[in-house]
Amino acid sequence: MYSLYGFGGFGRRRGWGKAKKSQKKKKEHWFERLTVDQNKQLCKAIKVRHVGNKKDLMDRLLENDQSSKYACEKYGINVDRLKAMCRERNLQVSGVKFDLVLRILHCDNSTTPEGSTLKRAATDVITTVDVATGTVVEKHVPKKRKKAKPSASKVYTRVDKKIESCKQKKYQSHWGSKSHSSEVYGLVADILSSDVINSEESYLSKDPRFAVSIAEAACTSLSENFHKMMRPGYDDYGSWGEIDSSLRTIAEAVKPVFSAGEKEKMAAWIEDLYNTIEPYGLDMNAPDLLETAEYLRGNEDAPKKSEETAAVAKEEVPVDDRKPAAAKEVPVDDRKPAAAAVAAASVPEKADVSNDNNSEVEKPVIVNENVANAGIM
Repeated sequence: MYSLYGFGGFGRRRGWGKAKKSQKKKKEHWFERLTVDQNKQLCKAIKVRHVGNKKDLMDRLLENDQSSKYACEKYGINVDRLKAMCRERNLQVSGVKFDLVLRILHCDNSTTPEGSTLKRAATDVITTVDVATGTVVEKHVPKKRKKAKPSASKVYTRVDKKIESCKQKKYQSHWGSKSHSSEVYGLVADILSSDVINSEESYLSKDPRFAVSIAEAACTSLSENFHKMMRPGYDDYGSWGEIDSSLRTIAEAVKPVFSAGEKEKMAAWIEDLYNTIEPYGLDMNAPDLLETAEYLRGNEDAPKKSEETAAVAKEEVPVDDRKPAAAKEVPVDDRKPAAAAVAAASVPEKADVSNDNNSEVEKPVIVNENVANAGIM
């Protein structure tokens, strides 16, 4: 009975006998996250004693001015700042925070271990002459890394992954789901523009078949995975207009070079792309896709819908000689104005005396109220 109300009984009450979870102790500084060997490497880099336990090593690192500035994690030097410091010293920027700090300390103190070389970034030597002293000055400038040659398979996977990203949390909201399709179309438009038409290696003129393979991979990936998108009907950035014009530019560049089979193949996947987007009304943003396909198949006179629309807009509209509604002449009304009509209505009209019975009608007697009131008084 008493056990029902929690005053006793033989049963164990809920929550009794459970061990409390031990809370992890917060790290006071960054050196506590490192291993003993990593702390020793930092001590060697700043030329301090590197013998002892972890606490002794950390105390030496905190006392040194060169290493103590890296200890604070919340308000200290972050990874982006460390990478900028490495670029100032022409060092590589790859690796985690420990690698970057160790690389900077080795460079500042010239304490690179024997048998290993300091990882420096690839640089170009620029020679200049100092005007004041006349001495030759050599300056190391980081090399600009060339953009890797695109691959059709990687482009297909890149577009597919972007479509699959609709499962991410930022696209699960109402407005986020609308922006997903626009970003996918923007990616395809960027690939056609930067990797095909405006590439640094000029693939469209030097290797047109490779350029078309990149464009085909991007468009085919979009049409085959189109059903995975959440709201494919949104194109907030107008990317379909760029895709349309880019495909027309590519078709005009490769048509003199391609064989009949290659032109038919390109026209086929462009037509498939148009059939994919038509049910969602996106063909209005890309009106020339079918015309581009017909252009590749040999119809030289296939006009663009955009040009037809512009031509219709430029056609002369028949001039209407009629005056506008505001300029039309208003017929003159001989009737009295409203105020005069009301005044006339208050005075009865004279009766018509030209009737057959020659009946006399009594004229109304107008009484002056002021005179009447004076007589009464």
